[in-house]
Amino acid sequence: MEKKNNHFYRLIRLILGVTLAISALIVFIGYIYRWNEPVQFSNAFFAAGAIIIVLGVFSVTGGFAQRANFNTTYAESAGQTDLTERSQHIAAHITQRHGSTIFLLVTGLLLIGIAIAIRKFLIIQ
Repeated sequence: MEKKNNHFYRLIRLILGVTLAISALIVFIGYIYRWNEPVQFSNAFFAAGAIIIVLGVFSVTGGFAQRANFNTTYAESAGQTDLTERSQHIAAHITQRHGSTIFLLVTGLLLIGIAIAIRKFLIIQ
């Protein structure tokens, strides 16, 4: 249980760190191009979030071709491992792929949330 909690907290720290790094990059680009309007920053955060989410979706769909490939499945079954080890190996790959999807999805949603917050709180209607 403790190991799962550490993995969860590490994932949260990684998500927040990457979101902060992307945010700093967007602010730096805005500084370079002298963006004066909050709309420009909001649009940049939204675009970055959308791109990150699309990358997360592609990480799952791209792995489907590998999972559905008979040659890959046969190659994994041709080794000296027993059924339990093989199942653990396949489960680890699936968990890793879905873990990256969750990481990218949450990061993208946080960036879109920042875009919405900028648009809601900084833009005077």
